[in-house]
Amino acid sequence: MDIKEEKKALREEAKRIEKEITEDRIRMSDEKIFEQLMNNPRFISARNLFIYISVDREPDTLRLIDEALKRGKNVFVPKCGKKPFMKAVKIASREELREGSFGIPEPLSDEDFEGDLDLAVVPCVRATWDGRRLGHGGGFYDCFLGKRKIYKICLCRKEFMTEKLPEEDFDVIMDEVISG
Repeated sequence: MDIKEEKKALREEAKRIEKEITEDRIRMSDEKIFEQLMNNPRFISARNLFIYISVDREPDTLRLIDEALKRGKNVFVPKCGKKPFMKAVKIASREELREGSFGIPEPLSDEDFEGDLDLAVVPCVRATWDGRRLGHGGGFYDCFLGKRKIYKICLCRKEFMTEKLPEEDFDVIMDEVISG
């Protein structure tokens, strides 16, 4: 099995695991992840945050976005273009989001932020404790993060943590993984 097939199989396995997770477990996991982020020194000191918009049963980032805005931080969220192009667009509230690419809420604005970002909060399908992550397969985050010097935190439920993942040259390693 080549790397692409192995990644595909791991994504399919994650879908099976996800179906077995209860709503209570999701809420408990979201709370643990949120508390860890709120107490993380990188989050506390960050001024410019890049945060993915959670959908379905991904670790909740909407509460995180609300809290960051409440604390006066600059929040930038992904806006996808032609594969694998993604840009960081500043929002002042969640009301500025509308359904976009892949059914994921995106900002109405197209204004790409070219400045420095202090912290990226990144999604995954699976992750390892040493920062390897398996995404959804589009390459958007690897392309975006590979061009920037930014501290990267991946959010992953414990059910999706694993010992190792297949890697390709373009895969960007996370600086930290937060799980709950």
